[in-house]
Amino acid sequence: MGLFNKTKVETYKWYEVEPSPFQLLAQEDQDRLTSNFTQLLNSVNEAVIYVKNVFDFYEYENSQYPVIITKFYFGTRENTPGFFNMRETSDPLSKTPTVTYEYPDKIILSDSSLAKVLVTYNYPDYLPDGFLFEYYGIADEIFVKFKQVDQYKAIKMVSAARLRAESLLRGNRITPEIERKVQKLRDLSTTIGGSARLFELYLYVVIKGKTDGELLEKEKRIKEIANARLLSIDVPKYIQRELYEFKTSVSAFTSFSIEKNFIDSISAGAFYPFISEDLVDEGGVFLGISGSNSPVIFNPYSRNNYNIVILGETGSGKSMTTKVFLRRLRKKMSIGINGIDPENEYIKDVVAKELNISPVLIKPGQKLGLDLMKFVREGFIDATDAAELIADLYYVPQELRPRLRRLFVSSDADTIFQFIDELKESKAEDLLKYLDAVESPPDSYVYDGIPIDISGNVVFGIKELRNQRLKVVVSSLLTLLLQRKMLSGRQLLFVDEAWIFSEYPAVLNLLQEVARRGRKYGDIFMYITQRPWDVYNTPEGRTILEQAATAILLRQRAAATEVLQKAYNLSQAEIHYLLSANPGQGIIRAGNYKLTLQILVTQEELEKFSTSPAI
Repeated sequence: MGLFNKTKVETYKWYEVEPSPFQLLAQEDQDRLTSNFTQLLNSVNEAVIYVKNVFDFYEYENSQYPVIITKFYFGTRENTPGFFNMRETSDPLSKTPTVTYEYPDKIILSDSSLAKVLVTYNYPDYLPDGFLFEYYGIADEIFVKFKQVDQYKAIKMVSAARLRAESLLRGNRITPEIERKVQKLRDLSTTIGGSARLFELYLYVVIKGKTDGELLEKEKRIKEIANARLLSIDVPKYIQRELYEFKTSVSAFTSFSIEKNFIDSISAGAFYPFISEDLVDEGGVFLGISGSNSPVIFNPYSRNNYNIVILGETGSGKSMTTKVFLRRLRKKMSIGINGIDPENEYIKDVVAKELNISPVLIKPGQKLGLDLMKFVREGFIDATDAAELIADLYYVPQELRPRLRRLFVSSDADTIFQFIDELKESKAEDLLKYLDAVESPPDSYVYDGIPIDISGNVVFGIKELRNQRLKVVVSSLLTLLLQRKMLSGRQLLFVDEAWIFSEYPAVLNLLQEVARRGRKYGDIFMYITQRPWDVYNTPEGRTILEQAATAILLRQRAAATEVLQKAYNLSQAEIHYLLSANPGQGIIRAGNYKLTLQILVTQEELEKFSTSPAI
């Protein structure tokens, strides 16, 4: 059999991997990631890591920012590995350009670009963790292939190599290099006999260019980086097509000595690849720049859930940030926008027009048709949860709630008013003391009438309602109404000034349920508040804050610092930064990323959205 089986393309189950920053992490955090990587390798017999870079430009107000969008894939023949938030995906190699012509040392692809595949064939004794990241700004694609060697065979191979090396110690020319080699093999004998595994290792680097000059420049830079690490890398001739098309057998390369083309799983931590220091999501929304002046391009669908929390005190740029994000998101992708707006910020004509929403102003005395019992009958909410919700909204004491729950669940009423009549008939005066407000204005207007039309993009402004409790009643019932709509998928629901719900656990539980269902239906839930400490004080609110995959933290009051440290593991330096941040400045935590952020607003957005002279 030759070097390649030209009729067979190796097939794998493919998973997309969420990367994270690495270089600036504390040593213990780096060790945690490399340890997880070692466990990942030990859990599979064979694996391929595919890193794909897309070089692009992002335009903002006539300025172009160069960006590199890096995608990470893990291919294996085993079942889903439980590491690094992997998501099953289709074969990423099926989308690569095909070979149309081959030269001895390069190929021409179907997109008219030139390509070369470089192969690493000699490794030094030491490589720093995450060293592959050094190639990400130059290489177009990187492949790392690991194949686990049978444990018995591995022990025999290492032992034989150790004995050969130790025989050199009996000679007359003992050098420091020979001593290091012997010690390394002795150490390897110990680890291979224990928890470590031995792997065959192959590393390919693919470079592409429109011209020979561009290709040669990339090749030169790749070799310079490799040489600096004492890695030997070259372009094998006459097998470029086979390498590019990944038509290889595990014996694809000439057998080198054990320390050069075999690696144990502990040392393989140096090959930890899932690194991205900048937040640049494919198909994302431009938010602004990071502390290193790199563009921040954010796609909520790149996270493991689509929930977003925006926290900031009055004047921190919270409202502007939300409006800018919604405007840019709407222009970037097809998604329905819905909202609860306690301060009527988003129903202003100019804002509604920019966000392409239908503003609905809720006025005192307006019949809304938000009958909770009807919602139960129509399957919007479980009867038990509805009973808990009405108990919260009307401050029913804890000792009366079990009875209310029993009566509500067993009720035959079709409307909330009929349920109140049932309570009267059963002479439940203790409950009516709290619930008779349902029949009286202003609450009766909330339940009476025909439900509001929620088709299209709709935001409800509730500022004109008389008191905070009434706002909470209306908001919770509107959320129930919108929840049915969100089951259709690709909807966004934002709730502004969300601290007003902090005294109502059942309402927070309702919002938590909306957030929980989001991933299943492709919905985004945005929770916006200036008082995170109030929200965090309840288990339901704490869950919303902590489990949102994305949090944008703008300037904060001192009262918020303890909560933010607990919820988002902020350092003291990050807390100080948030206490003194200018409007629009803050920290974004998106999945594995956490970096400083300056929201950049266009002049047009500033004029249309601003509630103050500047963000």
